[in-house]
Amino acid sequence: MIEQGPRSGSFVYKTLDRETGEVVRQLPSEEVLKLRQSDDYGAGAVINTTV
Repeated sequence: MIEQGPRSGSFVYKTLDRETGEVVRQLPSEEVLKLRQSDDYGAGAVINTTV
């Protein structure tokens, strides 16, 4: 199943169990969706590239 994400132009891809309808896998994950809703989120915000 494909749903429109919380931001314009974004999508959430979900794999559902056929029997139960339960979400088995979701891309991006709930954690990433929550990060995206943050005001200070920007490209690369999930990965720390400093050593």
